[in-house]
Amino acid sequence: MDERDYEPFRGLFEEAYAEYLEFLKVKNPQRYGKERKIRREVSPARFNHYLETGSSFVAEEDGKLIGYVASQAISFMHGVDKLLWIEYIVVQSGHRRRGVGTALLNRLIDYAKSVNIDRIYTTINPDNEASVKLHRNVGFNVEDRKVASLRIQAL
Repeated sequence: MDERDYEPFRGLFEEAYAEYLEFLKVKNPQRYGKERKIRREVSPARFNHYLETGSSFVAEEDGKLIGYVASQAISFMHGVDKLLWIEYIVVQSGHRRRGVGTALLNRLIDYAKSVNIDRIYTTINPDNEASVKLHRNVGFNVEDRKVASLRIQAL
C-alpha cells in the first residue's frame, strides 16, 4: 500500500459501504437509520494511519486496486500482549470469490509471523455469510459469528 492508493482505497470503501447500507435497509432498518446518520468515510488522515502501520495491504489487477485489508497492531487486548486488529477487508464486487480476500488475509498472516505477532482479531457482520466463510476458510475461529480470531502458529 502506498500514497497513490488513497483515491482507489476511498472509492472501494464507499462502494462497500453503500452495499452495506443497502443490506441494512432490508435486513435491519433501525441500524440503517443510525448508519445513515454516521456516514462513515476514509479521510486522508485515516488512510495515512493505515499506510503508516505497515500492516495494511492492497490487491491489484492490471495496476488497479481491487481489494485491501486495513489493520493495525494493538497492545494488550483480550488478554494478548500484541495483536493485529483488522478494521476493514474489502474486495471489489466483480472480483469476489476469486481468492482475493484469501490472498489478502494470507499476506496479513505472513506479516504477523514476520513481526512475531501471534493473534489477529476482527469483528464480522453476523449476516455477512461470505465474510464468515472467508475467515473460517483461512483458519479463523469465528465465535458466535461476530468475533473472529486467528492464532498464528510458529513456522
